[in-house]
Amino acid sequence: MNCRDAVRLLNGYVDAELDAAGALAVEDHLQACARCRAHHASLRAVQTAVRRNAEFHSAPAALRERLQARYGHGGARGAAKLRSWFVAAPGLAALLLALWLGFGNIADRPNDPAQMRAKVVFQISQSGSASTALRNLANHLEASPDATVVVVAHNDGVDFLLSGARDESGQLFEPAVMKLKSRGVDFRVCGNTLTRRRIDTARIIPAATLVPSGVAEISRLQTREGYAYLRL
Repeated sequence: MNCRDAVRLLNGYVDAELDAAGALAVEDHLQACARCRAHHASLRAVQTAVRRNAEFHSAPAALRERLQARYGHGGARGAAKLRSWFVAAPGLAALLLALWLGFGNIADRPNDPAQMRAKVVFQISQSGSASTALRNLANHLEASPDATVVVVAHNDGVDFLLSGARDESGQLFEPAVMKLKSRGVDFRVCGNTLTRRRIDTARIIPAATLVPSGVAEISRLQTREGYAYLRL
């Protein structure tokens, strides 16, 4: 990916609107390009300022009913119409999208409890986010104890899964990882990252398993096994 492609995708990346492959491609480019990292930092600063200062209002029930009636069965075309609101009215668009996700067609949802269990793949690509990521994972399991959770680490995100890795307070990561592993979380490490960074595979802690490519693993889980994708 070149700078022109990265800049074109940065807005979607900041808003978490890209699919896994697109997000990972942008992150790989940001690792190597200081100019695009600076542009990314500027977008994040604007996003933070808007979230901090924007006014939020509850939508009336009548609005929800109109949206459901108009877009509830619109499929991809209906979703595209909702996304178009982001260009004209970002604050209202966030509300409309929440309504779209929260009040979708209930008849289309599976009735089998096993099929209704959440399946989520979390991507960790930065070592500095590992502590926060582990806390978020624990919170996720508290709220959804039946969820199937896979963590895929690549780039600098593999560091917390190396033997002897410690957090900001000097505590070893491994006990926290083992605790989450005992609750069913599956940790997977990108083999391409280890090769590129010349990290011996023997340094990977026993709680984690090695996969050939983090990008390919996330894409496979999304497209073939129906996992939702979240970036930590």
